[in-house]
Amino acid sequence: MGEPGPHCHAFHQVFFILEGTGSHWVDGVETRIHGPWVMLVAKGKKHLYLPDVQDQGWMFDFGDDFLDADASWLFSDFLASPNLPLHKDELFHQASTLARLIWDIGKLKTDESRPVLRHLLSAFLHLLQSRIREQASHNQAHRTSDFKLFQGFLQQLDGSFTLEKEVEFYARKLRCTTRRLGSVCKLVLGKTPQALIMERGILEAKRLLLHTDRSIQQIAAELGIEDQSNFTKAFRKATGETPSGFRNARSQVQPVSGAKGT
Repeated sequence: MGEPGPHCHAFHQVFFILEGTGSHWVDGVETRIHGPWVMLVAKGKKHLYLPDVQDQGWMFDFGDDFLDADASWLFSDFLASPNLPLHKDELFHQASTLARLIWDIGKLKTDESRPVLRHLLSAFLHLLQSRIREQASHNQAHRTSDFKLFQGFLQQLDGSFTLEKEVEFYARKLRCTTRRLGSVCKLVLGKTPQALIMERGILEAKRLLLHTDRSIQQIAAELGIEDQSNFTKAFRKATGETPSGFRNARSQVQPVSGAKGT
């Protein structure tokens, strides 16, 4: 696994190292890896993984549209690409089983396998979430209040983004000022709360376009946008494509890919 120099991708990656050691650089920061270990690399992060010797495990690539909404925070810049050491306990065995299923089904490369892969990936990430959250809270102890507020915002956003599109609503729910919420979002992702609200809607639109056969009008309505033309304009401004163009261009996209270390 790995390429001959630091590089970045337009997709997210999961490395699940069963056995072996190596070094993983992310944005110039080195972490020593001792399997079993899980590494999450968000798209756009410059990274390089160099095993000391031939290792064993899996690597999975996937885009935003394949990422479960509840697990999207795992690939936030705030977590600096989580590195999670594992013990050979029940969680490790469950995660290994799911990873092997993702790998085996991913090799089929059929339309029918795509939704199955998405659910398996979701289950895999959800299984690891609690430990990654514990580690992130520990590593970011000096800004625990910021971390909790940001997580609270993401949770509120996931539950309300189709109906509530104003920053003031989320600030009230979180019992903070809009200025405070804005400062935390800037600290975490370098973006405004309003931009994140918009991005959450666009991400959901992409998922609905790719994983359902609903019409553009139905998707717009589901996202709380009454006028289809307004939805099309917003989607095009955010992605450079119309909703129908986005769907058509990706109708032949292969399912989530995997590369297995040997």
